[in-house]
Amino acid sequence: MSTKTAEFVVTEKDLLQGLDKATAEYKIAALTKKSGRVLYDTVKNSNEILLEYLPTVLPPKKFFFPQDEVILEYTSDGKINAKIEANPLVLFGIRPCDLNGFKILYETFADDHGDPNYLAKVEQTVVIGVDCENTCDEDAFCFKVGAQNATQGYDLMLYKFAPTSYAVEIANDKGRNFINKYLITSGARGDEVAIFQAKKDAGFKNKKPFKNLSKLPELFEQNKHHPIWEQEGDRCLSCGSCVMVCPTCYCFDVTDEWQLNLKKGERIRKWDACMLDHFAVIGSGENFRHSPTARLHHRISRKFNFLMKKHGQAVCVGCGRCVRACLADISPKVIAEAVGADQEQLETI
Repeated sequence: MSTKTAEFVVTEKDLLQGLDKATAEYKIAALTKKSGRVLYDTVKNSNEILLEYLPTVLPPKKFFFPQDEVILEYTSDGKINAKIEANPLVLFGIRPCDLNGFKILYETFADDHGDPNYLAKVEQTVVIGVDCENTCDEDAFCFKVGAQNATQGYDLMLYKFAPTSYAVEIANDKGRNFINKYLITSGARGDEVAIFQAKKDAGFKNKKPFKNLSKLPELFEQNKHHPIWEQEGDRCLSCGSCVMVCPTCYCFDVTDEWQLNLKKGERIRKWDACMLDHFAVIGSGENFRHSPTARLHHRISRKFNFLMKKHGQAVCVGCGRCVRACLADISPKVIAEAVGADQEQLETI
């Protein structure tokens, strides 16, 4: 049973009216439907918001780490201007898998001296999470990697404990200030989160994490030559779709683009994908990961081995986006299971 508690309760009506009120200061981005597609996007008012979650193609990381962004402007006479575009934003309705993705990306972009573009966007954004009672579809496996629960990545978290009421957990001062300014709430009794958690426990009752979740880095080290790599690598099309929809992938390329008059230029950061055949090519023309199998091995090992050691959790959050996007039906869950994630505990590990 969850030990989380909520200070306040907000009705669905007051929540949506509060978001409408916040449009005076913030842009609002939420789950919405446009041209027949479900996605996270900015909305003009709360009537456009979908409260019941349906899987999106792209994760909400795009608001902090855009697909392409100008990071420098410069002129031919040597003037350089660092460009940071960060505006007040409310991200509403972010689910635990993506909140875990936010946590991992923040730890990455805040590391060392920190990435000013990413951190400025985070600073200007209020993240309102909504917890899940069950998996969103058959491809989601958040429960396998422990990502069905979120403890970081949000400023406010909502727990739907009644048909039209949410318990509100406040994570920090940013969340508290937003509630005080925009939401009409009432005091919580103290059992609201527990009521929600009971429903969640029932929804995830038969959905268990990998038996060897904490041992995955060791298992992946021991199984570098497991047949699963060639089996799945032979089917990989090297299209990069899995990377482009992943909430925890953060590789990028940087290009310089001059105007036609050659007087002004821009340095642009763009998403890149380790699954593309050119990604590991160096200046001499050598490619350190020339085969689809090598690239697949690298990507999945980052999720369950290298970066799992760094972040203390699987860097695949089980959202299922890569599974839905993959034209060859390749799944990280299948690979993890093959190398022993769901075997009985091994004494040698």
